[in-house]
Amino acid sequence: MLNRTIYIAGPDGIGKTMYINYVADTFAAKKTKRIWIRSPKITSKPLMLYCRLIGLTEYKVIDNVEYGVHNFYKSALVSLLFPFLQLVDFRIKWVLEKMRIGSDEIILFDRFSLDTLADLMVDTRKLDLHKSWLGRQFIKMVPVNSQVFILKVNEEVIRERKQDTLHDKNLALKIEVYRILSRDIGIKLVDNNGSIDLVKKELISHIKNE
Repeated sequence: MLNRTIYIAGPDGIGKTMYINYVADTFAAKKTKRIWIRSPKITSKPLMLYCRLIGLTEYKVIDNVEYGVHNFYKSALVSLLFPFLQLVDFRIKWVLEKMRIGSDEIILFDRFSLDTLADLMVDTRKLDLHKSWLGRQFIKMVPVNSQVFILKVNEEVIRERKQDTLHDKNLALKIEVYRILSRDIGIKLVDNNGSIDLVKKELISHIKNE
């Protein structure tokens, strides 16, 4: 892919969409396309139903917010099969999405393959999944010319800023998984604990200077 691509990754509640919107406004004079792909369910749908039936997937409503938890790590078979099916599903979704991309568009990834990989690492508790053949396939789907940033925010700050993360029992693990990905893949971490305006300026500075 020859398009210029910008990808902001990180756990839910960290501000990805807000910053993508800001980047889009910065490039308002040019054509931009936002892409949101996360954990698509195509070939994996029957397995997801099975997990729901046997209790590996749980949904709870707390304070009018629905929380979903996938305890795939409790089944060796599901931990093995689900990531593979997710890879197939993601490839299908990405191929279809690429067909709608114009040659002159700037691509803005809100959620993409690294976020799906992070979800799999959390759900299976395989914190080295990114080092496996399957994990590397998700990493390779990020276009080689992409500018990729992972936002870093402390757990208590996320819970304070975003109401629907208050009872997310996996939030600390999600934050840790993105830290691992940043460290092992070499992706720039951007600290989002402080002033949002300063983070906006830092992101735009990196984007324009790279």
